[in-house]
Amino acid sequence: MSETPIIKIKSNPETIKIIAKKRGDVSIQDINLRLIMANLWWEQAPELETFFNVMELTIKRALNEVYPHDVMTIDYTYSADDDLKDASEIVVEITNIKADDMDVDIGGRFITIGGSDSRGFFKKLTSFRRKFSQDVHKEI
Repeated sequence: MSETPIIKIKSNPETIKIIAKKRGDVSIQDINLRLIMANLWWEQAPELETFFNVMELTIKRALNEVYPHDVMTIDYTYSADDDLKDASEIVVEITNIKADDMDVDIGGRFITIGGSDSRGFFKKLTSFRRKFSQDVHKEI
C-alpha cells in the first residue's frame, strides 16, 4: 500500500463528500450545501468566502484523521459562467494539496456548485465576455 495520502472529492447538487485515505485508514466528511447556503442566507454572510473556508477546513480535517499534520497547503481555481453576482454555476478545481510538504494525491478534483439561472436571453448570450476565474493559494 502507498505511503502517500489520497483525497477524493465527490460532489452532487446537495452534498460534497471528501474522502481521505492512507493505507487502511479512511475518513469520510460531508458538506451539506443546502444547509450551508441556507445558513449563509440567514446570516447574510459572504457566500463564496464562507463556502471556501468550510471546504478547506473539511479537507484538512479529513486528511488530518488519516495523516496527522500541522500545515496543509492547498491550491485551487474557481471559475464562474458569468460575473460572480450573476453566475449560475461555479466550478472549483483542486490543483494541489500538501500536508507538511508531503504531496497528496487528488482524485475527483472538481466541485460544481449550481443554482437557478435567472439571467435573460441576451445576458446568457454575452456571458462569455464576463466569465470569471480566480486562483487561490492557502496555508491552513
